[in-house]
Amino acid sequence: MLDRNTRLKLQTEATKEFLSLSNHQLKGSEVLVFIPVHNEEFTISKVLEQVKQNCNFDILVVDDGSTDSTNSITKQLGVEVLKHPSCLGSMVLLSGLSVGQALNYKYIIKIDGDEQHDAKDIPRLYAHAVETKADMVIGSRHLKKYSGQLWSIQGLGMRFCSKMVSTLSRRKVTDVTSGYLIWNRRAVQTTIQAFNYGLFGDDSTILIEQYLFAAKKGLRIEEINVVMSPRQYGESKSYSKKKLAMFPFNLVRSVFRVLLINK
Repeated sequence: MLDRNTRLKLQTEATKEFLSLSNHQLKGSEVLVFIPVHNEEFTISKVLEQVKQNCNFDILVVDDGSTDSTNSITKQLGVEVLKHPSCLGSMVLLSGLSVGQALNYKYIIKIDGDEQHDAKDIPRLYAHAVETKADMVIGSRHLKKYSGQLWSIQGLGMRFCSKMVSTLSRRKVTDVTSGYLIWNRRAVQTTIQAFNYGLFGDDSTILIEQYLFAAKKGLRIEEINVVMSPRQYGESKSYSKKKLAMFPFNLVRSVFRVLLINK
């Protein structure tokens, strides 16, 4: 993968180009739903259909350098697409949040394009954020009870990371590896600030760094219970076998990186 500075430069250029367009349709709602995709030709149509059925919010697809037919499918479905020139990994999050901030959305919701997240939970995330005035609301698989394979490497890693973040942030978080969440404007600004501080360099630890940094900045983090489905097509980019092997080292580095920031 490209180094962080190169990826950041390409992401910035792609976002600026998208925002320079005068004919995009992202103007009618206080909420932006953004969907990151990378080679999701088998699932993106259904995900978009379900999102449209469950909310009237604006939709942005951030295509992270797909090389299959994902881009042509999204264009045919009439949604806004910000296309990265190549796979930029964690920069997909920065693209979605930067567009939302530039267009002054009050809330931004992220739902993955691989059909693991249930679009029926979008209104629930939004309602909880509004009712509780939380800065971030996480869709947790484990809020009521742990739902993963406890003794698998990934399951043990999830539990350890959640307990670690809960201890360091002094607030209980049950699913720090969940990418299904909503930000308000304050949380969006804080997350973009984290990018500017040099965080979020590795895909496998980006969510953990995000929640640690948000807690360090005093943001209010809430959770609601959701059900996530196993991935049916493709392979996770963030939790490949190689990245799972490197995960303990990346985790230690990420924690120290956040804790050493004193701004």
